[in-house]
Amino acid sequence: MSINKCLFFMVGILLNQTATAETFTKAFQGDPKLNFNLYAFAADVDGSINKGRIKYDLDQPFEETIKHLDRSYMAHIDLRKGEWGVYTDLQNVETSQEKNVMNLPIALSTQLKQNNYGIYYQAYTSPERTSEKEPRLIIEPTIGVHRTDVEATLTALNKHIETNIEWDEFFWGSRFKYNTNTPWNLAAELTFGTENTLSAQAYLGYRIPISDRSLNLRAGYRYLEQDYRSNDFRWDIRQHGPVIGISLPIF
Repeated sequence: MSINKCLFFMVGILLNQTATAETFTKAFQGDPKLNFNLYAFAADVDGSINKGRIKYDLDQPFEETIKHLDRSYMAHIDLRKGEWGVYTDLQNVETSQEKNVMNLPIALSTQLKQNNYGIYYQAYTSPERTSEKEPRLIIEPTIGVHRTDVEATLTALNKHIETNIEWDEFFWGSRFKYNTNTPWNLAAELTFGTENTLSAQAYLGYRIPISDRSLNLRAGYRYLEQDYRSNDFRWDIRQHGPVIGISLPIF
């Protein structure tokens, strides 16, 4: 290769790297935005929990869950700068209950922690803008890690079994947002996990101006399905039901 060709080749690589670096830098332009969300998931639960020879079948509407609920909190935190963002979704639910199955007493207490840690990118924002200068449609592919921590105590047939199982799984999917010229807005998310976890959710929101910010009241529906197996333990659970929440921009 001649010196001139070599020089042009090196300049081409340098320009390409510079353009890539400029594109990446532009993706982070803009002020950071932090949103804090509190919500309640009124889930009906069905499925089963297996540990050794003990199997606990669940077919529990939300009204029954409330009766056995000991403690619960749910929150979502989202931080975005430019086209990139990170988020975490935290759930902790503790329940305890007793029931009879074929005249045999069975007791179950659980502490379930389900946390998502993800990153997303605004891959598409429609050129059409709303009256508040927000994109009409936003599509945000996302990837992350879903962590499940189950502490369960099963008592049946004079046997008392305690188990503490936790697992991490990668997930991928996408988030969708649709803004209107009115306070009403739509949001949805669909993700798939590597350990047979499926999560789907959709919300209708209504923004209320408060000072220089907007409080977003949201109501929707969520479906979560998990089928995890480890040795003699199986967690085969489906949760589905309405969700209500409040989203408040911190800055």
